[in-house]
Amino acid sequence: MAQILITDSAGRPHAWADYETAACYYARDKVLWEIGEKIKTFHGGVNTKTGERSYLDISSILGVTGPLLGDEFFTRESIYTDRWILYARDRYICGYCGDEFSGRKLTIDHVHPRSRGGKNVWTNCVTSCKPCNHRKGNKTPQEAHMPLLYVPYAPNIFEKMILRNRNILADQMDFLKARVPKKSRIFN
Repeated sequence: MAQILITDSAGRPHAWADYETAACYYARDKVLWEIGEKIKTFHGGVNTKTGERSYLDISSILGVTGPLLGDEFFTRESIYTDRWILYARDRYICGYCGDEFSGRKLTIDHVHPRSRGGKNVWTNCVTSCKPCNHRKGNKTPQEAHMPLLYVPYAPNIFEKMILRNRNILADQMDFLKARVPKKSRIFN
């Protein structure tokens, strides 16, 4: 099912919302602007005086005011809660053997091992299959003679939103992709 892209007033994405949550933004007069296709219409009651039925059209992208998700999702360097976004960033491909796996068969590998001071940040983590992660162990790729096949990088907020949702509508994808750096793996 399609979801609504919720942004702040400047167009910075904050969440994917269901239709009902989006309707609440409209009902609370929190929608500052809307773009994209009208993708859902809610029908209300009938006005006894006019005989007209009320309705609410929901657009695919909303710029809203008021409480949104905190910036923590967008600015954090740690990837503990972003395992699936990391796998999507790396296209479910092991950074060492180059094979593609299902998410259940993948792990996060710290290029510079955490036990040796490596951090749990985007630029130090790659998707790894369990056998390669075990083989590399507590070594750097150079020490393990397992060169990385791609360079880890920190996706920007727009790319994270693309990687986070599987059912993105065309107008939402256009909106997000226009703000993703051209060097992103999304374009490759």
